[in-house]
Formats: sequence, structure tokens, C-alpha cells
Amino acid sequence: MKLYSDAYRIFKDLKAIGYSEDDKLNLVDLNQFDQLHYHGTLSVQEAIETINIQENDNVLEVGAGWGGPSRFIAYKTRAHVSALELQKDYSEVGKELTLRTGLESFVTHINQDFLNFSERNNCFNKIVSWLALYHIPDRKKYTQKLFNLLYQNGMLFIEDLTFGSGFESSHKEILEKKLFANSLEKYSDYLEICAKAGFEIVEHKDMSSDWENYTKERLKVLQTNRNNHEKIHGVEGYSTIEDFYKTVADGFAENIIGGIRVICKKN
Repeated sequence: MKLYSDAYRIFKDLKAIGYSEDDKLNLVDLNQFDQLHYHGTLSVQEAIETINIQENDNVLEVGAGWGGPSRFIAYKTRAHVSALELQKDYSEVGKELTLRTGLESFVTHINQDFLNFSERNNCFNKIVSWLALYHIPDRKKYTQKLFNLLYQNGMLFIEDLTFGSGFESSHKEILEKKLFANSLEKYSDYLEICAKAGFEIVEHKDMSSDWENYTKERLKVLQTNRNNHEKIHGVEGYSTIEDFYKTVADGFAENIIGGIRVICKKN
């Protein structure tokens, strides 16, 4: 996906606020940049509370990117978190950021495709994922894998994209190209697939309206700060981000895409 072509851009953001390349990092400063989902650490804190992540829990984050949520969870709870990420460059940058925040004894970065992830069954107390699962092909297969990886009474927290009410087949190509969407489902089908895998659906919430407002405001803030962004990331770097932000904001505004938060339990 074009947005994720430069895993090292986060170092430019850190440099712009005064960090040299070997400096230890303050997590609050880093959290301005390392949360690639909506509402940043507010959403991660919600996950911590709703699925009750505690010290010594074994947590898996699927599609961890730079590992922002994994680090925040570890810092807040002292749980052990496995940050699983497909892209090697993002995983390596994430590992460096974890070292520089002093959280390496709590966060382990794993560079692997979730579909080939080889951990034994019943291995995690909690699994979390933000805006990542829709990238992975074969939702039924990987939802079953999520179920198998959890201990009995384990909890799952997901925020993900869905098809919106205005989705038509003509939109499919742009969603695949611009958003790397490989397993979008209708909201109701998303829940059904979780239930058929064996999960008890504890709570679900349609996030579409919330995320429409969020992505609209995010685009506006980016465009307002264009000059500063271009100084840090260059003209091409800015246009890549703007194109992605606009695609997502328009997708929500036109109801082509929607959003879901689902909390599940393995009984």
C-alpha cells in the first residue's frame, strides 16, 4: 500500500520535534506519530479497559505496524505483547522504537504473515487489532485462527473497516488499489463470521459516523499544515499522505466504507 511505502518517515517526524537518531524516546512524544489508527491511544486505552488487559497477560497485536498500540499496552499494563507485522521494514523500525523507549522486555516484534503465523494454539489471553484485518485475504480462515490462538475465556478487540451502505462493485478496484482491501465484509457478515468461528460477541459498535468525522478532520488538519509537512517529508511525501487521507475521508463520506468495533470472547 502506497501509504506504507516509507517506514522510516517516522524518524523525520521525531527529528522535527528535536530527537537525534540515537536518543531515548519519551512515549508520549512518540505516540503522536506511531498510532496508525483512529483516535490513537484513546482507542488503545479503551481496548485495555474493555477486555481487561492486565499485568502478565500474553497479548497479540495483529498488523502492528510500528508497534504503537503494543508499546502503549505494555507501558500501561506491563502485559507481554507480541507485535505481529507483515512488512519487514515496519517491524524493524518498530523494534528500534521499542528499544529506544525501554520497553523491549515487554514487547516482541515478529515479522510474519498472520496466515503463516506458527505459534501454537491457545497461546494468548488477549488479541487486539486496529485497521489491519481487512488487508488479509480469507476472513473466515483468519478469524478461525484468531479463535484458535486464544486461551479459553480469552478476549478479542478489533477495530476494522467494512463495506459501507453505498458500496457498489464498481468501487472494488479503487478499494483494493488505494486501501489494499482484501477481505471487506458487510457489518452483519462480519459479526456472523466471528460467531461461526465460535466467538461470543460481547459488544459491537458501528464506527462509521465517528470515523467519517475523524477522517474529515484529519484531512483538514493535514492540508492546513501542508507547508510544515512538506518541509519534513517533501512534496511527494505530503502528496502520498494527502491522497490516502482523502481516499479514506471520501470513502466514509460517500458510505463506500464503514467501520466496526467488535469485542469477542472465547468460551
